[in-house]
Amino acid sequence: MDSQIFDLTEQLLQKETDFIVPVKKIWLMLSLMGKLDDVAFESFSMMLRADQRFEIFEEAETELSHDQLDDLESAGFFMGPRVMLKSRKPSRQEMGALLMKKTALIYENLKNVWRQRNNYSEEEQDQLLHALASTQKLLKAIVAEFPECELEEL
Repeated sequence: MDSQIFDLTEQLLQKETDFIVPVKKIWLMLSLMGKLDDVAFESFSMMLRADQRFEIFEEAETELSHDQLDDLESAGFFMGPRVMLKSRKPSRQEMGALLMKKTALIYENLKNVWRQRNNYSEEEQDQLLHALASTQKLLKAIVAEFPECELEEL
């Protein structure tokens, strides 16, 4: 792969709102632009690791099925490794805002699931309540730790 692809990857990462981005998202963007003629995702991911401009973060293995992963990806949620530009290290405020944003999003999604819980067993409802309470507790802790960031920034 030539350096033009890595230069374009760097440009895409500089324009992203988030400073840590799923590698698969970048790979799909480049593929849709016609820049990765038949380069497999795994190959692209390995090649990014070799370029000194990028830092790769591995994600823990998931127990989701292939169909579930496809559903998540079609909704814009990508699993797998993440990439960050080494030159774009986040400030404390950026880190706090990102943590708040992501945790608040998880909390809102859990609340939506709770509203649609009719078909869940009692055990599943208990697990969901625990997840809601834990996420709410985490969000409060993040707000306390990063008072310079406001939840309204979401």
